Amino acid sequence: MFSIPKIFEGKPDHPMFDVKEARRMLADLPHDNSFKALDEITSWLNSVKDTSGFRPEVRTEIIMLLDETGQPFYAELSQLYLGEPHLQDFKGMHLWQGLHDFMKTLAEAYSVCVHEYQQAEKKSFDHKEFMPVICVRLLRAVAEQMKLEMMHYVDIEQSVWDSLCSCYNFAEANQFAESMVFAYPRQAIHISPQRELLRAMMLYESSPGTLAPDQIEVCFRIAGRMVSFFDFKDAPDPDCAYCFDLAKPGAPIRVDGDLRITPALRFFGATKAVPKVTDIIEQHEHGSIQQEQRFGSEFTPAGKLTVLKHLQLYWGKDQPHRHQERRGISTALDVVHGFRTISKLVARMDIDNATNISEKDAATLKERSDINLAADNDDVDYSTEKWTVSDISVDGIGGVIPNNGGAWVKIGDLCGLKAGNSPVWWIGMIRRLHTDTLHTDTRGAVRVGIEMLAKKPLSVWLRTLGKGTEKVSNWETSSSSFEYDYIPVILLPDASNSYANATMLMESGSYVPDTIYEVMLGEKSRDIKLTSLVAEGEDYEQVSFQWLNAAHT
Repeated sequence: MFSIPKIFEGKPDHPMFDVKEARRMLADLPHDNSFKALDEITSWLNSVKDTSGFRPEVRTEIIMLLDETGQPFYAELSQLYLGEPHLQDFKGMHLWQGLHDFMKTLAEAYSVCVHEYQQAEKKSFDHKEFMPVICVRLLRAVAEQMKLEMMHYVDIEQSVWDSLCSCYNFAEANQFAESMVFAYPRQAIHISPQRELLRAMMLYESSPGTLAPDQIEVCFRIAGRMVSFFDFKDAPDPDCAYCFDLAKPGAPIRVDGDLRITPALRFFGATKAVPKVTDIIEQHEHGSIQQEQRFGSEFTPAGKLTVLKHLQLYWGKDQPHRHQERRGISTALDVVHGFRTISKLVARMDIDNATNISEKDAATLKERSDINLAADNDDVDYSTEKWTVSDISVDGIGGVIPNNGGAWVKIGDLCGLKAGNSPVWWIGMIRRLHTDTLHTDTRGAVRVGIEMLAKKPLSVWLRTLGKGTEKVSNWETSSSSFEYDYIPVILLPDASNSYANATMLMESGSYVPDTIYEVMLGEKSRDIKLTSLVAEGEDYEQVSFQWLNAAHT
């Protein structure tokens, strides 16, 4: 806890009338129930910030104590939420609401501290040593509130922009915007109010609407570690692609030639961080930092790599833009999800026609598939949801998820799509989600944007020598019979519907760079080498590969 000199007088009519009493009461929190404990802390924050009679430095100390006490509970519940962040799941919504209430109330409490400091006539303690900590914590709480709203795919509340701009205005006016401090005890990274604000603004400009909640969390952590490479200027700069207005709080905008420059504008960008991101990506891909811990040990190296590649695109000078024409339409699609289910429904290579495969292996493959791969889709056990389509483009679909469906939906999830009575299944990926909170007639509706990965996917099997048969001595068996492993994959043709430059979908954990497989293509087979990880989702990896030989029979 930071200690603040007792320079004001007064005593409130409140159970937590001083820090000692606050500590005593907090010792009774239900430590075996993190949700209840955090809810109680949120209630205390509300009452402490709203009760009159506190000396400002006592109120501030108690709020800081409540903050520090609540952080471990918040971290634990955040991990629970990231494990099941589904938009239409009651448990997930309950968790999200508790987390959001805590951070929003915490930001409001610190705002009271700042306001009371501004109103105080006597400022005998050195604000340059103390107030930067309060401002950093306030900005951090607002950024966490914003991050949670991004994870729930709702519009960012106006209070977020109001608080960010108000707090930073205060820090600039008192000349400590760039003062480096430790936000919390036992933290190893220095941060300033300016950098904390910059981290929040760059998170907003990192296209979080196309990331899953856990990826948004990784993005926030990466931004926190890379913030020293970000630019922040009070005048236009080639490296600052974005700006915001301190006098008119709102979401940042992209700088263009029509922008009217005013003294209240602040400009920022992350282009100088891109080379550092690129270096980390290369280290990941070469396997030199498989135990990378910088952005959280609870996230896989592949998961962090996916986000790093995303930031490499969106932090550069030429950010991707949605430019395809979208056409309004009103229809319905059958939707399924999950790699295994989709691989059984899309067009499949008939194992019965494969050559150079033993009867034993063919029988094993059919057993693993749970169906005869030459059979009709009627043999596949699956259930569909019917989603309403509102618009389409060349490679995208927009629609609405029904209230009784989509409990599984996350950004990055695979989905199989089929129109009407068509026998053909397409493959898409959930790219965007938005929960309507503004319109009375559609409030709570979840809108979805789906990227089409392939309209002619092909489900095939890869074959490789099984464990124990990789030695040449094991190949030289009298029966010339090898033990093989088979891996189900889905080939995704390129934009021209050609498989020459296809990528493939594999089950999570299957990708190993430079591994060579034989693709089972009916009467023909070809060898491939896996080259790079393109993207990953909850149960799949999208992988690029190289054809190694011409088709042979």
